[in-house]
Amino acid sequence: MTKELIQIPVCPFCGQEIERPGISGDDPDIVLGRCKCGAVYACDESGKNLGTAFVEALVFACNNDWNKAWELSEDRDFITDVVENYDPVNHFVVPGGFFDKRRIVGALYFVRLHEPTTIYEEKFGFSEQKKSVADSVSTAELSKQKVEELISSYQLTPIIKRAGKDKRLIQYLQRLLYSPDPLIRARAAEALGKVCGVISRNEPKKVGRLIQTLLYSIVDSAAFSLGAFEAIAEIICNAPKLYEKYVPYIWQLLAEKSRRAKAIMVLSKISEVRPDLLRGKAFYLLKFLDDKDPEVRGYTVLLLQRIGASELKEDIAKLKGDMNKIPLYENGEIKMSTIDELVSSAMKVL
Repeated sequence: MTKELIQIPVCPFCGQEIERPGISGDDPDIVLGRCKCGAVYACDESGKNLGTAFVEALVFACNNDWNKAWELSEDRDFITDVVENYDPVNHFVVPGGFFDKRRIVGALYFVRLHEPTTIYEEKFGFSEQKKSVADSVSTAELSKQKVEELISSYQLTPIIKRAGKDKRLIQYLQRLLYSPDPLIRARAAEALGKVCGVISRNEPKKVGRLIQTLLYSIVDSAAFSLGAFEAIAEIICNAPKLYEKYVPYIWQLLAEKSRRAKAIMVLSKISEVRPDLLRGKAFYLLKFLDDKDPEVRGYTVLLLQRIGASELKEDIAKLKGDMNKIPLYENGEIKMSTIDELVSSAMKVL
């Protein structure tokens, strides 16, 4: 065992050696630890549940207060980092990814709160002077309740005008992606996409990290956000040149039956602004016209129409008379459209 093969795990923020994580989280598959500098870390042994690891670490950093955790915003209130190729068996980091004939795929997700953090001023006793400064900043921001009201009434302009100015705006919109109301989720996703379109001009990496977090929530059922698909579609559509690299990740989800309909819906949305990204995939999509799921069939018709797949016009026409309905979000409303209606529209333009 040489230095080239293994490394002692250290905190990415302070460089100090960390102890083996051993604190149980809410998720039985995640264990947690704390660095002397105040950072916390969650161990994801599979490397596939980083979404859950992030949530567990953030909540742990907030003393298991979920409500306060949701109020925090990355960059303003905390920073994150991920140490990959972690071997939880031996408590090593293995840069090469293989050790003792085993593939090392674990990861440590680190979160460290900024100090002072306005939410914790009372708990940690920060000065009133610092608190008053924080309060003066927050008064210029949209409150969580106000954002919810604006989304509910579909008034997106005030939200978009505050993009890049309100540090917690993205966080408030993300919360609404978990709403049980599909219309609220769709409107929140639209608003989030437009807000990210503004922010990406100056902070493209910040938006990229948000897309990654949303993708984690999709592949990790424990942290699944109902509106994550819609949000990713809206974000990419508002800055396609910056984030088209994430389209292949959505494409891979077509192989999963449970996520296929949503994945095709996302691809059809992106094809409204960048049909060229999927134009060469038309024949691969052909098989989904026969899928048992009406949403898969319907969104495939819409996708093929938007990429201009005229070579499949006859195949699309075979769905004429299919009266199954699928939801379509347009102009702030969700309407139900039959597959027959979608086929008719496609026939007019192909």
